[in-house]
Amino acid sequence: MDATWAAVVTGSFGLLMFLIEKGRRENVRDHGFVKERLDGLKEDIADIDADIANIENKIDGHLNDHLNNFSKKK
Repeated sequence: MDATWAAVVTGSFGLLMFLIEKGRRENVRDHGFVKERLDGLKEDIADIDADIANIENKIDGHLNDHLNNFSKKK
């Protein structure tokens, strides 16, 4: 009977360790996936910042053109 309990306890701990290791590997894999996605977003945001700066310069130039034309009409 003692050998049976020893086998049950050993098997239970073996199964528990297997599940923990499986969870750890999935966690590492998922973190890698999220890191790749965030790196991609970082590049996209950098491109958006450059586009916004370009549009801002165009709008500023356009407004200055209007201000200059308005002041010339006076």
